[in-house]
Amino acid sequence: MSDDAQQPSAGPYQLAPVASQHVEESRRLILAAAETVYPGRAVVLGAGNCLEIPLTELAARFEQVTLNDVDGKLLEQAIAAAQLERPARAKLEIQVADLTGVTEKLLEKFDAALPSTSDPAEAIEQMARLVDEQEVAAMPIEGKYELVVASCVLSQLHFALAHRSNERFEARFPNQLEQLRNSPRWAAALLGMARRMEARFIDGLVGLLEQGGLIYLSESPQMCYVKLTDDGNWQTEGTFRMLRTQDITDYVDPRFAVIAHGRWYWVVAPPETAGQVGRLFDVQALVLRVWRR
Repeated sequence: MSDDAQQPSAGPYQLAPVASQHVEESRRLILAAAETVYPGRAVVLGAGNCLEIPLTELAARFEQVTLNDVDGKLLEQAIAAAQLERPARAKLEIQVADLTGVTEKLLEKFDAALPSTSDPAEAIEQMARLVDEQEVAAMPIEGKYELVVASCVLSQLHFALAHRSNERFEARFPNQLEQLRNSPRWAAALLGMARRMEARFIDGLVGLLEQGGLIYLSESPQMCYVKLTDDGNWQTEGTFRMLRTQDITDYVDPRFAVIAHGRWYWVVAPPETAGQVGRLFDVQALVLRVWRR
């Protein structure tokens, strides 16, 4: 859950348990897109553990597959888990990079600014001002690709900045982290940065696409925590919004044409005993063609 997610509406609510379809449906739609385009180059942005990415099939079809994530070790673990044959492994290229290009820059600025004040409120204002003033960089991925895959990346772009900022603040002001978390000024600055990151990310997808290529874009605009009740149902206090909208198609501007779409549930750590809590994500996915640049 991102730090700027809205608080859920008053509950509790009851709902019937559902099966997680995320891995199966993601792979199905990505493969359908892959089979439609010229088998040149593919890139997977924010690939992570590649759980929902059909890595073996992409490596078999495309001449080159670029995997991006900010965590290189996670990518290596994903590749090892795929148990690719040597020819398929040779097609993979790893690019470790923060897709926003600004997280490290801002953290360095925080490190320089925080020691200059002993007042948490003043520090919060300094941090918020630095975030407001920071321009979002272009996506640090080069080249053109016939298939661009961005699976549940959009809502996570500012995740590292939010959490690592918390760490910086808490190190400077022990036991004062709630002041930062509850600050409307800081929340507004993070929200503004998240929206700028999202807009630049969508632009970046267009810039990566080869003529005639396709984009696979999925996201979970909302999620909720679910607790298993004694009668076998799930109970939730309400839904958290993850993006600026509850419909991913709101990110589709006139440059795009929707080729295919899907929607499914993603259950993380499904509760198996009464009182246990899991997470339920509403995933929406689009396959896009760019026809106006």
